[in-house]
Amino acid sequence: MNIQAYIESGILEEYVLGTVTPQEKQEVECMSHIYPEIKEELLRTESALEEYALKHQATPPPSLKESIFAQMNFEAPAEEETQAGEIAEEKTVSLSDTTATAQPVEPEARVIDHAFDRVETQVVTPVWAKLAIAASVLLALFAGWSAMQMTDMKSANNKLTAEVESMQADMAAIKGQAEYNQSLAALFRSPSYKHIHLAGLPKSPESAVSAFWNTQTNEVLLDVQNLPAAPQGKQYQLWSIVDGKPVDIGMLDNAFTGKVLKMKNTKAGSAAFAITLEKEGGNPTPTMEEMYVMGKVS
Repeated sequence: MNIQAYIESGILEEYVLGTVTPQEKQEVECMSHIYPEIKEELLRTESALEEYALKHQATPPPSLKESIFAQMNFEAPAEEETQAGEIAEEKTVSLSDTTATAQPVEPEARVIDHAFDRVETQVVTPVWAKLAIAASVLLALFAGWSAMQMTDMKSANNKLTAEVESMQADMAAIKGQAEYNQSLAALFRSPSYKHIHLAGLPKSPESAVSAFWNTQTNEVLLDVQNLPAAPQGKQYQLWSIVDGKPVDIGMLDNAFTGKVLKMKNTKAGSAAFAITLEKEGGNPTPTMEEMYVMGKVS
């Protein structure tokens, strides 16, 4: 298994952020137990995310506490209970008066009726209900604040993920450049390969290409230092000159920058190498007026 490719796939960051599927979660945990490199990278990613979260955490605004307690009035119930007591007492007195006056006198009956009419019904809200309302307000405010925090955290996590992916891309580019440089150095030092410098011709004086020819196996490798990008529908083609005749040894990949290209094998006795610009896919014979570089085998 390519452990480095698995690490660079981004699944460890997704695991830490909690965006993987249950199957992927089980896979990451299993792989981290098998491979110490994956476990170490997973711990490093978790530590980086935790450090970022702590660095960007936010506390609730001080005005939140004042807003909540301003809505709590613990003195109102006592006043309402006092009013209720007074009403009940008034009602009791009225009833006593009615009982004591048992004579069927119309004016007194009307007085009693008016006394009952003056009794008003009031709803007393108990303390626990007000506390419940305050708690609901607090919960709603906290839920809103938590939602804002989660949004900010998600945005921060997305930003961190983008930064991690950018760092991984940069590291991959650095690693690729290092491998490319090592490959070139090995070719220049190897006694098995003969280096042929292909210099720019009048068609493109600034162009330069290095060919590496293994004279024992006839393998040819190519490193493009400077060559104009091929136009649409065109492609560069490499030739070797054997006994005065051009031999096709392959088409250059249009994305040739920063790569060591493996071409077709040439024939023994190659006297020179050249590159022409041909139609995409190549030609059986070179277009001489489109020759960009050429180099003789010394």
